[in-house]
Amino acid sequence: MSDLRYSLLRGGLVYRVSRLSGLTRVQHRLAPLVAIVLVLFIVVPMVMATARDGTLVGGVTVPLLHDYSIWARFVVAVPLLVLAAPMADERLWRAIKHLQGLVDATDRDRFEGVLAQMRRWRDAWLPELLLFAASVLASYVIPVLGLLDNVSDWRGNAGAVSFATVWLQWVAMPVIRFLTLLWFWRLALWIVLLFRFSRFNLDLHAAHPDGRGGLAFLGYAQTAFVVLPLVGGITLAGTLAMDVQYFGAELKSLRFIMGGYVVLGVVLMVAPLLLLVPRLAALKRNSLLAYGALGTDCSEGFELKWLGRARGGASPILEAGDSSALCDLIGVYATVSQMSTIPLQRFLLVQFAIASALPLVPVVLMRMPIKELLGKILSALA
Repeated sequence: MSDLRYSLLRGGLVYRVSRLSGLTRVQHRLAPLVAIVLVLFIVVPMVMATARDGTLVGGVTVPLLHDYSIWARFVVAVPLLVLAAPMADERLWRAIKHLQGLVDATDRDRFEGVLAQMRRWRDAWLPELLLFAASVLASYVIPVLGLLDNVSDWRGNAGAVSFATVWLQWVAMPVIRFLTLLWFWRLALWIVLLFRFSRFNLDLHAAHPDGRGGLAFLGYAQTAFVVLPLVGGITLAGTLAMDVQYFGAELKSLRFIMGGYVVLGVVLMVAPLLLLVPRLAALKRNSLLAYGALGTDCSEGFELKWLGRARGGASPILEAGDSSALCDLIGVYATVSQMSTIPLQRFLLVQFAIASALPLVPVVLMRMPIKELLGKILSALA
């Protein structure tokens, strides 16, 4: 591999701009710095404008400080999208390095070609430029007024649009849209890489102790993108909290939305790993046949050699070690038969579900006391 640290994140138009500005010289503290600057850049103008208009803490039914959707998006979600990048970069480059070692020597040059293609796509300026354009153009389509019908809020109305509303529509929303789309673009590159990887001749073993043919590490790599369902849940929670607080929405009416989102978040995380299922299923099927044939030969030889002996002749078999070898083969066959065809451990699946559901807990607590919530959880687990 030509790059010692092959990265799917450190590239593209935004990365080149940061290099030209010299920001990459402080790479170890770049993400927190960018997160703080973005939050201040987005929030401070809206705070100052609403303070001037008298809608920061009062004056309307929903002042800016009480707009949960704004704080969820721009004070929590935006920093997470930035701060998650270094962790994701670390996990992905280690996974890609491991992937290279699993490609058969006959396909190593082709795999290097795929990595070179991924590098060109990563560094291309056009995708990020198109994502930025889509983020801005979406402001023409998605309104920021009239979101709270029959309730006066800091955004104003069509006849009197405040500066804070203009800033929200044309600056704040495009920023968070662009950051989110940028993450989805990196996820798309990862999915393409997994698909191409699954088509090569691979050095996989059904008896691998990880129980996934040697690909369990891909589940850990997939956690690099767990920020997407987490941020989506935070954004959804902010919107639902407004419905609960100002429109009296009940949990019963929101349960399908929240449950559906959790399912969607888990599917988003698991779906890319399903690209390896056909390869792992074929590996398990062929290995069971091979180990089954080997087991037949070993069992037959063992029985022919030892079952005809008279009682009291156990010493020779203990010294020969034939029984130990047969037990080892039985253990290997059991490992192969229990091998999972999805390169994902169960606890990581739970982690994905928690990342999707955890941001929605505050919405539940707005209608259900924590004591009652814990009681329902414990009764469900009992």
